[in-house]
Amino acid sequence: MPPFLSDPPPHLLVVLTCLVLVMLAIWFNRRDRVTLVVFLAALVLTGLVVLLDRLFESPREQAVRAVRTLVEAADTGNPELFASQLADSFQYQGEGSPVTVTREQVRRSGFWDVLKRYRVHVAAWDFARSDAEQLDPDTVEIGFLAKGEADGQQYPVYLRARFARQPDGKMRLVWCASFDALKRQNEPKSIPYFP
Repeated sequence: MPPFLSDPPPHLLVVLTCLVLVMLAIWFNRRDRVTLVVFLAALVLTGLVVLLDRLFESPREQAVRAVRTLVEAADTGNPELFASQLADSFQYQGEGSPVTVTREQVRRSGFWDVLKRYRVHVAAWDFARSDAEQLDPDTVEIGFLAKGEADGQQYPVYLRARFARQPDGKMRLVWCASFDALKRQNEPKSIPYFP
């Protein structure tokens, strides 16, 4: 399914909704067969676009869902759920040089003890469409803001995450980089104790 149909831009839905309302007003004013057919065609087209959007998940939507699962896993201290969203190995880029990390290393990382000990609340937001890039049909890179919060202190970061379709058909994290939340990609910033 092309992303244009499985993940239509919001302005397309606004335009189609306006078209339906205009055609309804015209039909209501004229009450003839031609305007009724045009109104029904616009209504069916809008319904079809909404239905395709709901039935099929674009790679961008799959990546956002995977990030939300990663955040939920970090917030609840569930390394198994977190690892389920990772490729067998992935690259992480913080302040230093990039490191390749395996799923098993993340699962056994001391990161989980830190999250539990300090009762860190993890959240992510701002999954803007303009911050997503489809690299190929099976790879997408998204940007978003995230934070860890404990004892009233926040640690905000801007993250770029690349997800690729794995042999089992699922989109999993293959690369991630963290940056200063305000300076974005201009200043790398590591996530403490990760991975």
